[in-house]
Amino acid sequence: MNKKITAIFTAIGVLFCSVPVRANADLMTENDVVYDVDDESGTCSVTKYNGNASKVEIPAAFGKYKVVSIDREAFRDNPDIEYVTLPSTISKIGESAFSECKKLKSINFPSSLESIGGYAFNTNHSLDGIKLNSGLKEIKRDTFQLCISAKTITIPPLVETICDHALHGMHSLETLRFCEGVKKIEKTAALNSYKISRIIIPPSVEEIQEYAVGYRYYSPDYNLCSDVEIYGKKGTEAERYAKDNGIPFNEFDFGYGDVNSDGKVDSVDASAVLTEYSRRSTKDGKSKFSKTDDVKADVNDDLIVDAVDASLILSYYSHASSGDMRTPEEYFFLA
Repeated sequence: MNKKITAIFTAIGVLFCSVPVRANADLMTENDVVYDVDDESGTCSVTKYNGNASKVEIPAAFGKYKVVSIDREAFRDNPDIEYVTLPSTISKIGESAFSECKKLKSINFPSSLESIGGYAFNTNHSLDGIKLNSGLKEIKRDTFQLCISAKTITIPPLVETICDHALHGMHSLETLRFCEGVKKIEKTAALNSYKISRIIIPPSVEEIQEYAVGYRYYSPDYNLCSDVEIYGKKGTEAERYAKDNGIPFNEFDFGYGDVNSDGKVDSVDASAVLTEYSRRSTKDGKSKFSKTDDVKADVNDDLIVDAVDASLILSYYSHASSGDMRTPEEYFFLA
């Protein structure tokens, strides 16, 4: 009899361990992730992560609830996470959600994401390969401040305003690209990028405020980054800002991948890139590409024109031929 009673209680214990723990009327926990559930909408948000895993994958649903957001400070100060995978249901990442996660190396930005809050990735020293999604509409103040490992970032077309300090202190940043659709770059938005070499600004940008791009700060003065150049169209705000601030300006047609400027991105362009790569690989290493040709050809933003770029251009051509409606800018630089 005692053995039977023990077995019953053991079974009950196993059953309860497999059921999500309800912290209170609205909060439930599973796999160290705390969810705030909303019965009325059938959705939930990730409000806290209490684990120490290096890899964290957030599911698209928690029971009957669709996971739609990462709440304010949900992962803040976590010393262990390195890789985070978000589902295609997430529409919002809250303020300081991943702030001070200094080991975080990689996180995806799903197509459903519309808003990233202020300080969301502040002081993520290891975060590299930031590839934002094309549908993103909002990046708040200090969002990527002190992401000191990232070498490139492209701001999507629906983000009309780049807030003050949104990209501050990205010390390894080499390429900063704004997509057609961005309208305003606020004061000191991308301040203090020591290695920045090219800033690409489209005609849609109507206002670039003081010290918005191309500067670093040494108290009490702002100084131009030593090798920075701006790429844009003549007669635009980009040219005005470059001229007023003494930054070299390169006229650019934004034909990413279209290195022969015939209005198409195809196998001919890929062949031209391979030929240029071969030319540079020879002993004399002489190039026939201009600076703007390099920007058009370097579709993986590693500052090198090589076979990888040619392969990516061919891949775009194949996808476009199959009905993919993404622009080259979206295909190459956005998620």
